[in-house]
Amino acid sequence: MENKEKNQKKPTKKGIEGIKRSGIVKGFSIISLFIMVPVFFLTALFLVILPRSEVSNIEKRNLAEFPEFSFDALFSGQYTEELGNYYDDTVPYRDELKTVGYNFKSLFGIHTDDEIKVVGKPIEVVNKDGEKKNPDEESKPSDETSKQSSEADSSQSSQPTQTGTDESSVQESSEQEPEYTVENGIIVVKQNGHYRALELFGGGTGNAYVKALNNFNKDFGGKVKIYSMIAPLASEYYTPAGYEGYTASQKECFDSIASRLDEGIVSVDIDTVLGEHKDEDIYFRTDHHWSPLGAYYAAQTFAKAAGVDFKDLSTYKKNDIEGFVGTMYSFTQDANINNDPETFSYYTPDNIDHCTAYYYDTSFNYTGSGNFFNKVGDPTHNAYLTFMGGDEQIVKVKTNIKNGKKLLIVKDSYGNAVPGYLFGAYEEIYVVDMRYFDLNLVDFVNQNKVTDMLFAMVTYSAVGENADNLEILRTQNKGAKITDGAPD
Repeated sequence: MENKEKNQKKPTKKGIEGIKRSGIVKGFSIISLFIMVPVFFLTALFLVILPRSEVSNIEKRNLAEFPEFSFDALFSGQYTEELGNYYDDTVPYRDELKTVGYNFKSLFGIHTDDEIKVVGKPIEVVNKDGEKKNPDEESKPSDETSKQSSEADSSQSSQPTQTGTDESSVQESSEQEPEYTVENGIIVVKQNGHYRALELFGGGTGNAYVKALNNFNKDFGGKVKIYSMIAPLASEYYTPAGYEGYTASQKECFDSIASRLDEGIVSVDIDTVLGEHKDEDIYFRTDHHWSPLGAYYAAQTFAKAAGVDFKDLSTYKKNDIEGFVGTMYSFTQDANINNDPETFSYYTPDNIDHCTAYYYDTSFNYTGSGNFFNKVGDPTHNAYLTFMGGDEQIVKVKTNIKNGKKLLIVKDSYGNAVPGYLFGAYEEIYVVDMRYFDLNLVDFVNQNKVTDMLFAMVTYSAVGENADNLEILRTQNKGAKITDGAPD
């Protein structure tokens, strides 16, 4: 009896409405095949036929170029490597696809109004003397419920790097506070219903900056008035409560630098002035620059220190660019930043039609003339290029003011937004970038009969590697004759 039962055939397992399970599996396999093959085929066709991307507005760079063929490069493997990099880097609609990817990743995890995230490793904070602070003791978020912006600032001597996040470092709080994210020196914070990205300040002495300005002052022997105007990072005013330990004090840094500048050099304190306007849109939420409004208050403070005329903002024409998303989306790859654009507002003076901007390369060879304010190809990402079109050039502006005063602005990109507010104060304004200038700066000042010299840059440049360039500009190519080839 038992053997008979063993020899009986086991019933076949069946799925939906009696269909064999193996048949269902085969059916789904065939359907998947008919779906996936066309998808792969269409994707390949898409990558081959559609125009390839040339510029990434998200990453702020030109993409790889098609490699030049040579047999040496082919046999060495260099050509095939560069070819593969070209096709990988220039995928059609690259920025759009990356945006979709960032948005998709942002869907994961639990999101609440009181969530606080610390992602990645915060920067190492030092004090004004270059001594390191202990982040384990001083940088932990507190449980305070106050939401006021911290008066303490922070930053690092180089721009934040972009690396992957460390999910194991996520910390959460049950307190009713905004949402934060720290990623390699950047905090993403939700304040007043909008996301803002903040670069932190790691500290620094500013020794190279102080030395260079003091040397310039000696070179000119009091014949040229020198002004120092260092712009704080947005973290000076908007660092969330409890995160002060992640930053060093920018105010302390500025005061230390000012105390070491030689007599005759004027330190323009814009940190305090901007703090009085921090409830206004003086910094962008999605970009690492201050806004043109912040630059206005800085220029106003400088004009007062220099004793030159300055016009009220009401006399300027306001121009709005909607949907602006700046560099902080590239730095953080945070979908919240990309999905929360802002308005880029800049201001043109009432005498703009009587002012001409002359453009030169970094060796002062004339390249053309036009307006100081420029239209850019993609203003939603590159609106800051409205000012002079960028950094790698020398610009001279002739105004309709006849007072014999000539200003030279030595700057980084923060300084680009300043000159337009001084068109009613100076007869001529020269603008050079501390990173892109091939002449001797002392000779340039003397031969162009500059009367005032303004160093206008962000904290990063004053305490970081950019400051080393100032001494190079002071000493390089001495004695060369500098000729202005622009038409009269």
